[in-house]
Amino acid sequence: MSTVVLSPVKGRLEGFVWLPFSKSLSNRHLILGAHTTRPFTITGLSVAEDTHYLVQALQGLGYRHLQEGPHTHTFLPPTDWPKKVQLFAGEGGTTLRFLLPFLARLPLQATVDASPSLRKRPIQPLLEALRRTGLTLSTSSSLYPLVIQGNPQWAPTHIAVDSSLSSQFLSAFMLAAPQLPLGCLIEELSAQPATPSYADMTRQLVEAYGWRWEKTATGWRLIQQPAALESLHFFGEADWSAAVFFWGWAALAEASLVLPLSMTSSQPERTLLLRENSWPVRLTPAPQGLRIEHTGQPLEPFDLDLAEWPDATPALAVMAAFASGPSRLTGLHTLPHKESHRLQALATELHRIGAQTEWTAETLSIYPVSKFPTTPVTFDSHGDHRIAMALSLAAARSPVPLYITGARCVLKSFPHYWSLLQDLGVSLTFVS
Repeated sequence: MSTVVLSPVKGRLEGFVWLPFSKSLSNRHLILGAHTTRPFTITGLSVAEDTHYLVQALQGLGYRHLQEGPHTHTFLPPTDWPKKVQLFAGEGGTTLRFLLPFLARLPLQATVDASPSLRKRPIQPLLEALRRTGLTLSTSSSLYPLVIQGNPQWAPTHIAVDSSLSSQFLSAFMLAAPQLPLGCLIEELSAQPATPSYADMTRQLVEAYGWRWEKTATGWRLIQQPAALESLHFFGEADWSAAVFFWGWAALAEASLVLPLSMTSSQPERTLLLRENSWPVRLTPAPQGLRIEHTGQPLEPFDLDLAEWPDATPALAVMAAFASGPSRLTGLHTLPHKESHRLQALATELHRIGAQTEWTAETLSIYPVSKFPTTPVTFDSHGDHRIAMALSLAAARSPVPLYITGARCVLKSFPHYWSLLQDLGVSLTFVS
């Protein structure tokens, strides 16, 4: 599955969209449950590659993983922790960043490595925050692998972290609430923390199970713990960040799609998709969730601040390439630090179909396609799952076949994306 070839979409796309369970929620469930050091259960665990690596890390630490039916998973902590472990985070940013504070209090030495692409992504602010709490953490000249000496007495009352490059640095400590003393303060060192909406999703999740973080002038303070700690049972949700791509399909092609989305979800993209009413997409309730349909109207240009939803940028940028005029996306300062340099990747790939772009450190302007190429177009996924899925949207308006190399990268978050498109009516094949 190294290259996918999409034919121009000719007919109506229709059917039920089997969205994956949210990996953002699953990884938070796994780490919060692990921090309790008690058995915990997840119904609706993501099948994303990132989540798989986190499950493997817990198993490497001695956890038993019991699958009870197709969607229910129970995790049992070890009775004796190993003295030394070697763990691999793969390409998972949340996997690595959430794992490190969890290792801080374990009675063991952990060596943690990552894939070449993840090694390039920001981690230093989290390492510096952990060191300031007194944790012993060593690195090599090339940074990786990381070696952490856990300390069962680790219980900092003050944590200072800079989350300007990733809200996951803040979320990683919020999820450690079961290990932290009441009154612990997480101080935010940045005047511009990244994606506060994702940190707030973490806060809401932790609070739902009894730990409450209160906003202060300088950060967050732990002001409540559950009276009695019991085994936790978490419930997954369909992924709203994956749903963004199907809003794209409904905006660009004749489509009637049903998505199993929770209307009360704390996932940030829910707010974006339900709020944005300028796109030619009609929303109606359906027995299994939400129906989205193309209205038949043209896609008008749009100007959006995506600081709370930067992961939506690739899909919206491809949509903008087919709008009736120039569009602008702002609040994108974290995009150079994702699985690819997403601003650069989008500029490169949109140019291949005749769209023009201008980008700065945190803005992207898209000038729509004036004349589509007359011969097949080959896109590069840049090894980035969201870039690959976003580029597929161009098939809704393309007069020629589209090749997307590196198509396997969708395994990171949405393993069945390509087969799902086929089920909905998109004609595609795979070539090696």
